[in-house]
Amino acid sequence: MLKSIYIRNFAIIDELELDFHSGMSVLTGETGTGKSIIIDALNLALGARADSSMARNPDLPVEIAVTLDAGQVDAAQGWLAEHGLDAPGTHCVLRRVISTDGKSRAYINGSPGPVMQLRSLGEQFVDIYGQHECQSLMRRDEQRALLDSFSSNEAAVNELASLFKSWQELGKQLRDVEQSHENAHAQLELLRYQFQELEQLGLQDGEYEALNARHIQLSHAKELREGSMRISDRLAGDGDDRIFDTLGQLLVELEKLSATDPALEGLLEDLQGIQIQLGETAGGLRDYSEQTSTDPQELQSVEERISMIEEIARKHRVKAAELATLYLTLGEKLESLERSHVDPEDLRNALAETEQRYRTLAEQVSASRKAAAGILNEKITDSMQTLGMQGGRFQIDVCPRTSAEPTSHGLDELQFLVSTNPGQELRPLNKVASGGELSRLSLAIQITTANNLAIPTLIFDEVDTGVGGATAEIVGKHLHELSYNAQVFCVTHLAQVAAQADHHYKVDKREHDTSIRTEISQLQEQARIDELARMLGGIKMTRHTQEHAKEMLQQGKRRSA
Repeated sequence: MLKSIYIRNFAIIDELELDFHSGMSVLTGETGTGKSIIIDALNLALGARADSSMARNPDLPVEIAVTLDAGQVDAAQGWLAEHGLDAPGTHCVLRRVISTDGKSRAYINGSPGPVMQLRSLGEQFVDIYGQHECQSLMRRDEQRALLDSFSSNEAAVNELASLFKSWQELGKQLRDVEQSHENAHAQLELLRYQFQELEQLGLQDGEYEALNARHIQLSHAKELREGSMRISDRLAGDGDDRIFDTLGQLLVELEKLSATDPALEGLLEDLQGIQIQLGETAGGLRDYSEQTSTDPQELQSVEERISMIEEIARKHRVKAAELATLYLTLGEKLESLERSHVDPEDLRNALAETEQRYRTLAEQVSASRKAAAGILNEKITDSMQTLGMQGGRFQIDVCPRTSAEPTSHGLDELQFLVSTNPGQELRPLNKVASGGELSRLSLAIQITTANNLAIPTLIFDEVDTGVGGATAEIVGKHLHELSYNAQVFCVTHLAQVAAQADHHYKVDKREHDTSIRTEISQLQEQARIDELARMLGGIKMTRHTQEHAKEMLQQGKRRSA
């Protein structure tokens, strides 16, 4: 329940702090005093949209904080624990600050968070019925939500929505598979052809590089053969000027010198090694020359192989050296595509099974809605008799939709029908002409369904507009009955309603220096009598209105006892 509210620098409120109690409370005051400002401020603390224009003084921030008791609200306690925002005890504090630049900050139990968290949590504590709530009852989705809440269908409707989503997704998958079946087949055929072409090519890793190296050898075979032989002959051939002989003569001289000075023996060994290496090099060059092929057929064969590789590489738009890797990649793609092929028949079976589950549940929801509609029809019709619409009738039609296609909320079409006078035929709710009748009918619906809500605090903001006399007294009685199960607030201009409240708050506008401020105070018995007299008789209060007000208050207390 709502324990207190603190408001600073909001609208025409400078600073205000109010404590609240269980039971039924009313807020009254003359027209223009700002009775609904408290509701606006509460809405802001619960996550409503905000801007800096709400500030009384634009140079100061707006601050609103509400304290709620979560002791009996299991869903709220679970939400707080889940988000790590629970605090010792059962109290929960929601705070909203709007800075001078319009930026908004939200806090839950002192911890900052997004505004949407205020809204998500606040919905579990407070339900506000505005004076234009009847407009939302015109909408089919609101009517359906109200009926589902009354019939405790929320879990089933959520499951329906989930099945509907699955049904949609499976249908899309099936259409996509059917549409792309030919494309997938063509893609498979292309992959198979490309893979087989590379498989037949049989290119080995590094083969292309080796072929190019061999091609260079064959293309320059004569030059390589003759050059290597010429160098070999010069090093250790049959000519008179071969380097091997010159080196031998130098070795003889160095041997003589090393015999004289042993320090040269190391260098002699080095030169002997060079002579050996020179002989081996000459022999290697001779072998290379003799083995170098000048076979034109081999050259042609290498060129044809290189040409084939490069032609296939161009077809695949890759470098020739990358074909071996491409072969492996295409093999993996082909295997994956063949493995991931979806059989349309499997999807058709899954789609049919999901739709059957959906329709079975939708029939159960429909039956539950019809049963709940019958109860609501009777209860709301009874409430209409007590709210000045004697002979009126209310009826909720639950009919199959024209289209049998599934929807997220089931297979029903809902319509709220009403007859406000005896003998008048039932008409859609949005065809009711009288604003007063619509307001009273809205109140009857709200009062009848509010007891089925798990919300601990219900706020009615001037929903009794257009009601008066004995009907107003009945309205107050119904609101007070609601307070047995929930904390009820009512912003009202009717003395008959206010007299039945357990707690009475008065809203006043007072001049302070050069400005006007709103003040709210909780009234005690004599002040309540004075306020009720004002509401009954206007500015001038007579002894008769005072006595009437006192009697109304005493009657209200007797009903509460």
